[in-house]
Amino acid sequence: MTPLPVLIAALAASMAPCSPPLGGRPHYVIPGALRDVTYHDQLTLDAYAPAGEPRPAAIIIHGSEGTKITHVTQLFEVLDRAGFAWFSVDYHSSEDVAEAIRYVRCPGRFNITPEIVLIGEDTGAGIALSLAAHGGFRGVVTFGTKLGDTGPSPGKENAMKDGTTAAALMFHGTSDEESPPAAAEVLCKQLPHCSFYPVPGAIHNFENWHPDQWDWKDELTAWLRRDRRGLWKDIVYDRPEGRELLMDAHIPEGHKPLPAVIIVHGGGWEAGNKVTYVSPLFEPLAEAGFAWFSIDYRLTPYVHIPEQLEDVRAAIRYVRAHADRFHIDPNRIALLGESASGQLVAQVASELCTGCDVQAVVSFYGVYDFTKWADRSESERAALRRLFSDWRRETLQRYSPQFSSRPGQPPMLLIQGTKDELFGGTMEYARKLKEIGAPFKLILLEGAPHGMENWEGHAEWAFYKQKLVEWLRATLRVHQSAASTSPGL
Repeated sequence: MTPLPVLIAALAASMAPCSPPLGGRPHYVIPGALRDVTYHDQLTLDAYAPAGEPRPAAIIIHGSEGTKITHVTQLFEVLDRAGFAWFSVDYHSSEDVAEAIRYVRCPGRFNITPEIVLIGEDTGAGIALSLAAHGGFRGVVTFGTKLGDTGPSPGKENAMKDGTTAAALMFHGTSDEESPPAAAEVLCKQLPHCSFYPVPGAIHNFENWHPDQWDWKDELTAWLRRDRRGLWKDIVYDRPEGRELLMDAHIPEGHKPLPAVIIVHGGGWEAGNKVTYVSPLFEPLAEAGFAWFSIDYRLTPYVHIPEQLEDVRAAIRYVRAHADRFHIDPNRIALLGESASGQLVAQVASELCTGCDVQAVVSFYGVYDFTKWADRSESERAALRRLFSDWRRETLQRYSPQFSSRPGQPPMLLIQGTKDELFGGTMEYARKLKEIGAPFKLILLEGAPHGMENWEGHAEWAFYKQKLVEWLRATLRVHQSAASTSPGL
């Protein structure tokens, strides 16, 4: 019988964490990553596993022409955005890649969970598929799959040890002449859990894909996140002229399709972003069980109000088109703006829009009538030139909700402080809505100035959050029992 001290020593040795990474120097692409970590016989990998909660991990396998730092660098930020650690591997054979995976998985060496996804491009895609066939991975992602001796071929089964198959996501350019997409698509159809994503007009190497072909980044992020709830940063909802427009989202827990609020920040049409001005709304909406999406949009003077309106509409279309991804009900969406964006959301509400209809609109202290600016100071006329370039009075009326509102537009909630210089304009707009029979509700905050950020810390104005939630629930027909609520609501 083995002596007890020996058994204890053996158990302790089996539980000891693995040695720290060998070598490693600061990375030149991602802060906090390490480059040139030796994993086996002078072979190295680059590693990103930041402190904090352990992350699931992705193993990146470059193709025949690349290295761990070329051809795959676009993946690094996408994986970080999806909440993944990543390890990009240099290798000579598929056995080297398997050795790198064993090195990464060694308990305690990196701050990761046991969940691992393999990502390969070109011939690296074949290696990823072949390794995934042996089991033990959550899934595999491929780009421009080039099949050969290193990977599976169409017609071969890739059964896992437990009888299931790893989920697969295959991206492939439709204009790939090095590895035509047909063979990869056939293989994908033979795998039990595979999604084939053709990228229109894209060639073989995905590092050469154009910005208007970058939807793969959004699809990959969503696929990696799966059903994970909570805060989702920097979702690309549109790419006008190649520029990425971002939104942040918070998706609460819940089994039923959630009501949603799309938030548009203010800032005089020239300042701000998705986390400025409107941050006081994030907590009450999330705790009341609403999914919310706070968006960036292009600012003046680089664009004008018509382009900003198109950005808001693009955000609505994106959220509606991906309702399943975000677990929301596309027929229970509210649009919310404040100050400058109060004008934007009110204007969007006043016009019929295919694919970007909403069921409720909230405007905090908005601008509803530009025509009066034409008769005031030179500074206000200069602002009109910034907003509209060469403008005429017809243009000002066209983009003034005071003139464009219609009886059949979505119900509107107006929230306004009485010590705000825009108070008078809001009251005129409310009278116009009443006159034409458009549904609305007006909430006044006595003595409150412009800007909800200036209302924080004032108990006498805090009630607007409760009123906002109550109105949204009633207008979107949300039963309170179906939403999580905080004691403050």
